[in-house]
Amino acid sequence: MINICKLHAFSLATTLGVAYILCAIYDTLFPPYGLLAALASASPWPIYGSPIGFLTGFLMFIAAGFVLGAFYGIAWGFWSKKL
Repeated sequence: MINICKLHAFSLATTLGVAYILCAIYDTLFPPYGLLAALASASPWPIYGSPIGFLTGFLMFIAAGFVLGAFYGIAWGFWSKKL
């Protein structure tokens, strides 16, 4: 039987490692301002302090959650086969 705590720990550690690497790449590509600031200069609508900016940030937050959830699912499948 698989030790469920160990499986959760390995899956979470793998997911956080991938998230850390993606954040490092993201910070390198978009220094100190981030993606929303990069989009603001190219956007025809005002992003800062507007509902469009809130919606853009909220959608990026949802997409990031799905990506991290997918990484966690992949890590769960990998470690459940290894353990």
